[in-house]
Order: sequence, then structure tokens, then C-alpha cells
Amino acid sequence: MAKRLLLLHIGPTPVDVTAMTGALALGRIVVPDVDAEVLTHAGLEVRRTHKAAGLKRKHVEGAWAKVCRRAHKSGSDCFVSVPDIFDATPEQAALALDGLAGFRVVLVVTSGFAAAPPTAWTSLVKEGRTHVLPSHLGDDQLAAQVARIALIEEEARLDRRLSKITRRRRLVNRRLAA
Repeated sequence: MAKRLLLLHIGPTPVDVTAMTGALALGRIVVPDVDAEVLTHAGLEVRRTHKAAGLKRKHVEGAWAKVCRRAHKSGSDCFVSVPDIFDATPEQAALALDGLAGFRVVLVVTSGFAAAPPTAWTSLVKEGRTHVLPSHLGDDQLAAQVARIALIEEEARLDRRLSKITRRRRLVNRRLAA
């Protein structure tokens, strides 16, 4: 079974995910059922900056795990936006991606083309799975771009599957001809 896709928006600019839900649904992409506070706490937990935000560790503990569980339970391709994790260290990024095991993680960065995506994240995902988008996009435009990225990833998956089937068919035909 193919891994499901998780489009992880790491910022740095925040987006209104609730406004994007309808447009994302057209691309068969769901947003995990967590509220904005849990996503904020998840960003604080991953970066370990809860004290600077005036929170105790027990307030943010398990927020990222909850986001990951809800994404797994969705049973579909997902979009998660946690802009607070843009400046994560490589160790923090690796820890965050560990919770997303079982997904093909694609990074969506809305930093515009002036700044490069953070290497702490890009070094942990496969090449070609980081998409940099302009920072001035509206929520509907961003949702359309995310749906486009999901379609590109699905097309690439189907192309790989088709080439594998073609190789198998050639092998079977050679065996039958012998």
C-alpha cells in the first residue's frame, strides 16, 4: 500500500487553515481535526520554547503527537501548518519528522524566493519534496498551490508504479517467449 502524503507547511508566515479547508477538499486533502491552539502548542513543543511563551511544559506536552495521531487517523492525504517550527534545529526537525513515520512528507515553505528553505528541514526530506511558494499568496491561492503540489506528487507516484509494472510485464513476456 502506498504511503499517504502529508504536506507540512513550516512557514514562516502563518496561514488561516480553516479558510483553506474547502479548497483543499477539492484536491482530496484533509486538515487533521485539531484546533489552532493545539497547532500553536505543537510548534512550541517541537522548538522547546514554551517558557518564552509563558507556558509550562505540561501545557504543551503531547501536542505534536496529537497532531500526528489525528493525521494518521484521517486516512487521507493531509495538510498541516505549523509555522512556529520554521527555525527548528536539525535535531528538533528530526524529532518532529519521526512522528510522521508512514507518511511521504512534503515541505511547503512560504518564505518567498528571496530566502532559501531551512536546511534543518530540507536535509531530512527527499530531494524534490520541498516546495517554496511566494509569501504574498492569499489563503485560497495557497490552497490551490498545495492541491497542485499534491497532484504533482501523486503523478510522480503513479509514474513510478507504471514503470515498475512495465518492467514486470517485460520480464513475464521474456519468460513466456523462452
